[in-house]
Amino acid sequence: MKKARKTTKMAMQNNLKSDYGGGASIFQVTGKMSTFGGPDDHGMDPNEGLALFEPIDLNDPRYSYLFLSAPPPGTSGLGRRLDPAQFYLACRWDYTQTPRQILRNSLATVFNPQNGRSLSARPVDWGPSPDTNRVADLSPGVAGALGLNTDDFVTVSIYPASGPSAAVADDGHGSSNPRPKPVIKQFVESPNHSSRNGAKIEMVVLHCTEASLKATKAEFQNGDPSGRQVSAHYVVDKNGDIYQMVQDSDRANHCKGANQNSIGIEHVAEPTDALTDPQAKSSAALIAWLLEQYDIPAANVYGHNFTPGYNLPGGTSCPDNLFGPDHSQAAVAAWVKNNVVTS
Repeated sequence: MKKARKTTKMAMQNNLKSDYGGGASIFQVTGKMSTFGGPDDHGMDPNEGLALFEPIDLNDPRYSYLFLSAPPPGTSGLGRRLDPAQFYLACRWDYTQTPRQILRNSLATVFNPQNGRSLSARPVDWGPSPDTNRVADLSPGVAGALGLNTDDFVTVSIYPASGPSAAVADDGHGSSNPRPKPVIKQFVESPNHSSRNGAKIEMVVLHCTEASLKATKAEFQNGDPSGRQVSAHYVVDKNGDIYQMVQDSDRANHCKGANQNSIGIEHVAEPTDALTDPQAKSSAALIAWLLEQYDIPAANVYGHNFTPGYNLPGGTSCPDNLFGPDHSQAAVAAWVKNNVVTS
């Protein structure tokens, strides 16, 4: 595997501030964790609900992904219906500081100080009980992705999505940004990243995965030195879900010769596909946020094959026909002009 960079705990937490909103957190706690939720959590009553969600939320596309399609046999509560593979959590929230509605519409950053891994997870419940001496209950999916076992230490933080404290990223690349970052369904860190070494983010590069979401995530999580060791900062699924796999402050391996100063966005599609409507909407919102956040002109949004500095011999067919019938930068630029709205 790629040799890990020497990074202090404080530096890693500062990087999290940069990518998840920056500035002071509105909630932060450090301590021991455990796991909860799903069909196999027999510590939950079969009829036990969730503090932050109601049965009506099963039909809301913003939240329905958190739950199994049907309740496990013999249960009726939302707690046992949680999909343990999804990224969710519970903490002992103070609703006077973090009201229920804010928590429902926020993502928390979960950080493992032992290995530096982090991801985003959605608050769903209040807990654990104070007598457990733990500060967070995590989904089995979160624990597995971060390499955590019961009673390991974690830090859980929620950063404001926008506002003065979040306007400027800690690495100096940020700018005054009037819009919140689009919701990231999951942050699953790819090992295939490195330092930008102070390079400014100046471009956004658009890609077509030419593969399924599952295959793309697996490829980006493969750090075997004998493999391709590729990655991108974001992956936009056909249904509009956005996954982040490399922090903005780091260099991803997505566009040879142009990685140092660019952000890479992959779109789940086959070579002959066009963007789906939900995918186009999510991609446009993400691009708009990035342009505002890093002071990037709209003219600096490129298709992979047309990116300045890209130097793979023979070029690439990417981004195929995602942005129009012609495989050209003109088609990409026209799509950006017609879909990406900035202030």
